[in-house]
Amino acid sequence: MSYLAPGKYTVSGPKGEEQAFFTSDDTEIWGAGDICGDENGQSATKCTEQELEAAAQKGVSAEVKISDGIATRITDDH
Repeated sequence: MSYLAPGKYTVSGPKGEEQAFFTSDDTEIWGAGDICGDENGQSATKCTEQELEAAAQKGVSAEVKISDGIATRITDDH
């Protein structure tokens, strides 16, 4: 997953193609050490948009569920 602009990101699809998407106030963001949270933790932690943006600017591996161009859920692949 990569950062493009505030609230706009890209993710690689199953065939390696890049897909741009936006986040919204309803987007759930969960981390287990890469976006936020403790990598040694037993469960994912709810993250903020700011934590997502910082992680995406560095490059982060994440599973993104998208509906109509807007992410509904983002979970880091830690």
